Amino acid sequence: MRRLLQRGFSLLEVMLAITILGLVITAVTATWQAGLNGWKHTAGISENFQRERIVMGTLDDLTKSIIYAPSPDSLYDINFGHDQQTGDSVSFVTGSDMLLPHTEIMAAGLRRVTIALQRDQSNHPYLGIANSTALQPDEGAEAPVWHVLSAEVCGFGVRLRDPRDGTMVDKWDESNLLPSAIEYTVGFGANDGRTPPVVVTRTIELPIAQYALQQLGQPMAQGDTTNTTSTQPINLISSPSPENP
Repeated sequence: MRRLLQRGFSLLEVMLAITILGLVITAVTATWQAGLNGWKHTAGISENFQRERIVMGTLDDLTKSIIYAPSPDSLYDINFGHDQQTGDSVSFVTGSDMLLPHTEIMAAGLRRVTIALQRDQSNHPYLGIANSTALQPDEGAEAPVWHVLSAEVCGFGVRLRDPRDGTMVDKWDESNLLPSAIEYTVGFGANDGRTPPVVVTRTIELPIAQYALQQLGQPMAQGDTTNTTSTQPINLISSPSPENP
């Protein structure tokens, strides 16, 4: 009777098999992780691009719809301000109803909007918009109610083009005079030290500025309607870390 010799795996063979299996799992995991990171990066770029497009498109629509009329009370003036901590703010009367909440429908058709950086309850910065009745002096206005235009904004800068000489200025004290263009610079991102913010600049022309100058009997500077932009330095606000909200 022939004896069948049964032979098991040696310890060395078992360890070699485990090592090869570990290498295969590591390679598969690394490939999967690389693909996942690439997908997240692409999705993040697409999301950021969509956010930038919406924000800049909103600013474009509101600005191009600016309404102006000579007023002794300066009710139609463009108001510009600068804060050392939050950056610039701009306020003007617009005929656009974009982003107007239903609770403030009384301002539809003609409203004054104020755009500036604000901070939420967690001290995170966001680009906010506030609405008020257009033909109401500031002295009788109530405290503004801020709405979020974009929560992923860490910087906001504004410059205005003087229609008389075509120069860009970072302050505006003119009464009953409109700039020929408004230049917005927006820093998109959390500015948390991990991913650098993306800074976008857009210049929006105001055709109604020529009418405003005509009312004052002044000519508009030649060639100032060319849509040229230059990089404007803005203050980028850092978001608080999770450890120090």
